[in-house]
Amino acid sequence: MLSLKLAWRYLNSGGKFLNFTSILALIGMVIGVASLVVSMAVVSGYETTLKKTLIDVVGHLIVVKRGKSIEGENEVLTQIKPMVEGYVEHTPFVVIEAVMAHNKKVGGVILEGVEPQTVSKVLSLKKRILEGQFNLGFKDDYPNALIGKGLAKKFNIKIGDTFRVVMPQSTGYNREQFRPRSQKFNLVGILDLGRYDYDTRYILTSLSAAQDFAEINNQITGVRIRVKKDEQAIVAEQKIKNDTESPYWARSWKGANANLFEAIKYEKPVIFFVVFIIVIAAGFNISSTLFVSVMKRFSDIGVLKALGAKSSFMMKIFTWQGLLIGMIGSLLGIILGLALCWLLMWGQDKFGFLPAEVYKIARIQLEIRPMDLVFILLISTLVCFLSTLAPAIKGARLNPVEGLRYE
Repeated sequence: MLSLKLAWRYLNSGGKFLNFTSILALIGMVIGVASLVVSMAVVSGYETTLKKTLIDVVGHLIVVKRGKSIEGENEVLTQIKPMVEGYVEHTPFVVIEAVMAHNKKVGGVILEGVEPQTVSKVLSLKKRILEGQFNLGFKDDYPNALIGKGLAKKFNIKIGDTFRVVMPQSTGYNREQFRPRSQKFNLVGILDLGRYDYDTRYILTSLSAAQDFAEINNQITGVRIRVKKDEQAIVAEQKIKNDTESPYWARSWKGANANLFEAIKYEKPVIFFVVFIIVIAAGFNISSTLFVSVMKRFSDIGVLKALGAKSSFMMKIFTWQGLLIGMIGSLLGIILGLALCWLLMWGQDKFGFLPAEVYKIARIQLEIRPMDLVFILLISTLVCFLSTLAPAIKGARLNPVEGLRYE
């Protein structure tokens, strides 16, 4: 196309690619597009990381009995299983609030007992082991346990050490009087549970060890259920909650952090719009650059029109000129954005600059979605096209006689 060749020649005028004003417009577009790529990758990655952490550590669906313990897992499954579409597997658990003591330090913890034979079919805890092994048996008459990395750091405890867990328990004669009950545990593994509140309070042991420690026989707190699709857990949660006659209560992976997921849902378009303003500003820069180009090419326009070039042809030249700047800037912006995403991932691993106590997670796995990149490329190109219209129309309407007067 002749119009495209002329537009490219105008960009390369003077023997160099782009003049100063064009370079500024290009840099603005690169920065705007790169900012969009990084912001979308961070927001999408935060949502995905949070979801994956919850499903790995908590499970798709938790079912407990309102205000009571459950006498064995069969009791709950009889009523709940028909309501859970896509049911795959379940595992019982016991949760005990207690106090951990080690190295003259004490702190509140959550002791959870799980069934070693079925827990790996529902939760993905084994792949979150940083040190040690997933062994919930016994050693030297003490039950084995795994703890979160934050708890290990707080108590300065290492694999092979023993620690004590203390639980207040009523005497049975007077509920206002308590006798402490304690149990020693062998530390066999340290977990990266992905969330600050889990890593700093979580202790995992076998179901039988937790039941013996709490003296609750075969009672359990509830069951964790795995389903085929993540969304099926949300549907099952609503079914169980809507059954007013059922003594059971359910919470899905999303229900556990409903407010946070809802906030992320609305924050993503808001962040996109705010950062998109940079792209719009770059579009104005392209527009002003083209206006300057039109005035500089005043005599060229006159010559071309005198030779028979139509106004539509002149309009195409300046439209192509703006689109070339915009498309090159968009592509370079995407490349820069991807490089910055890699740099952020490297920085998280190297320096760990994300405060876990604020964002609940210590590391975000940035997620670069191809559809986001395509959308960013299309929307930035559209901005570039719209920014070329006014100067292109101006150039097309110039009187050829006025242009030739100065030749």
